[in-house]
Amino acid sequence: MNLEELYKIKNHIHDLVKEVGQYQLENLGRQDLEIDKKTSAVDLVTEVDKESERRIIHYIETHFPEHAILGEESGMTTANHDSEFLWVIDPVDGTTNYAHGYPLFSIAIGLQYNQKTIFGSVYVPYMDDYFWAIQGEGAYLNSEPIHVSSHGVMDASIIATGFPYDKKTSPDNNEKYFAKIMPIVAGIRRTGSACIDLAFVASGRAEGYFEMNLSPWDFIAAQLIVQEAGGVCLSKPLRERYAVVAGNPHIIKELIKNLSEVSTLDYPVE
Repeated sequence: MNLEELYKIKNHIHDLVKEVGQYQLENLGRQDLEIDKKTSAVDLVTEVDKESERRIIHYIETHFPEHAILGEESGMTTANHDSEFLWVIDPVDGTTNYAHGYPLFSIAIGLQYNQKTIFGSVYVPYMDDYFWAIQGEGAYLNSEPIHVSSHGVMDASIIATGFPYDKKTSPDNNEKYFAKIMPIVAGIRRTGSACIDLAFVASGRAEGYFEMNLSPWDFIAAQLIVQEAGGVCLSKPLRERYAVVAGNPHIIKELIKNLSEVSTLDYPVE
């Protein structure tokens, strides 16, 4: 897939997520919204998650029938599971927010080639913000280039984080890490969407981010955006999911150092 094709994908995905995002906004706050439980009472999925993913998958299957797809709600497609290309989709990153009518949620779509992400997009419908990146081409918010913050001191930094839906039982519930970081930074923010948090790091709205219990669709697309914006975004398997730490080049070492004082994460940062 050449660069011209990737830019076409960027434009088409922008049109797609705008359409899907409008559908999501039209249904936001509906009193009769159908909400189901997946693995527990706090692991939610709505009819909007399912329909949004259906629309995105339909687009991909129509235009790229030979590609594999990994969706949060549908799992891995079986027909093309050995394809060199893999689309990673989170149709509503921030489902708990959405189910409560809280307007911070995003649509994340990433494309990998031989396990390397070559395109990533995060669309925030309520803000009409389309973050995107193509490998080697920089990162953008809508049509404007973005770059990570230049702040390099922890006590002057905003750090984003999140907590898993199963925080009551998960050993990786982030409470100890949160308690370590909270007193030494200017502020901690939590949007409820890992992709939004990472996009905000990429655009300089936050200096760093950490979370300990993510699935691939929670960060794959946004990871490339952070990296192409000049930042560092590291992921490491942690039990059945991933620990992710991101930040600008000045803050990342200090952030990892403090997190590692709680539990050794062994992130290689030069």
